[in-house]
Amino acid sequence: MPDFQVSFFERLRAAIPDYQNLAQSVADALNISMNEAYKKIRGGSALSLQQVVQLSDTFNVPFIYNPNQSSSVTFNFLSVNEDLNMVNYLGDLLANLKLIQQSKTKHITITTDDIPIFHFFKYPELTAFKLFFWANNANNSELKFDGSTLTDEIIALSQELHQLYLEIPSTEIWAKDTVHGTIEQIRYAYDAGYISNKALAEKVVEQVRYCLTDMNMYAISSKKTIDPDHTFNWYNCDVLGSIAYLVDFKESMLCFNRFNTFNYLKTNDQFYCEQTKRWMQGLINKSIAFSGQGEKHRNKYLYESFAACDALIGEINV
Repeated sequence: MPDFQVSFFERLRAAIPDYQNLAQSVADALNISMNEAYKKIRGGSALSLQQVVQLSDTFNVPFIYNPNQSSSVTFNFLSVNEDLNMVNYLGDLLANLKLIQQSKTKHITITTDDIPIFHFFKYPELTAFKLFFWANNANNSELKFDGSTLTDEIIALSQELHQLYLEIPSTEIWAKDTVHGTIEQIRYAYDAGYISNKALAEKVVEQVRYCLTDMNMYAISSKKTIDPDHTFNWYNCDVLGSIAYLVDFKESMLCFNRFNTFNYLKTNDQFYCEQTKRWMQGLINKSIAFSGQGEKHRNKYLYESFAACDALIGEINV
């Protein structure tokens, strides 16, 4: 039986909660016996086209086949209209993160030149600003930011996203200017008049500082919560070249590439994911470790970042 059927079932296994039996789930979805389900999972019995479609629809896992080992890669992305519905956007992020968190074996590796959005979601005003900034970029609007754009639903989604991310083991590789990207966004919004309230602008900057303080705590203990399974590794690499999230389930992988400021492309093409994994490992080999014993380099990075925050607060108060 071709490897693509076996790998398809590996992706199905990664998409269901740990307590859910794959064979039973397949049997229920296809209305077949458990014995026949096991045969298909092991590759002893071929799936029909209709069964592939049924399983893909049931588990929301695409079946990907590239003829003759072609180098093409299929990506999915959330289509965001001009109104930029943040509830739909955050809801899609939450659905993806829940699938990751429910898997028994998982690890996220991130390369980024902006602070990962999950850290922002702990702080309401900073969350509101980032969503406002993204919406303005998407719509080319001239709206003002007053901090009241968050609904109760968006706050709840953001807080749940933050908590779920804390429970997923992760490695983050930040660029030299990762923090400065957000600081420059706040500076631009204030200078351009999108933020007219000095106290609000200062509060947003202060919450960037809080994010960095959180990062320092995670790095010191090499974990994001008191649970030792929620491991955390933090690195600094001067040049990254791409913003990517790689999810490793051990049996399979999933890759997200950010584009258009806030959106992302998603693929579970294993060849592409393997290439991405090797690229990320190469970056780690050339990076400076901030977590664990990397106190000296981490403190220097944080000192410079805090100084940049203080400088912006000084500009706002002049």
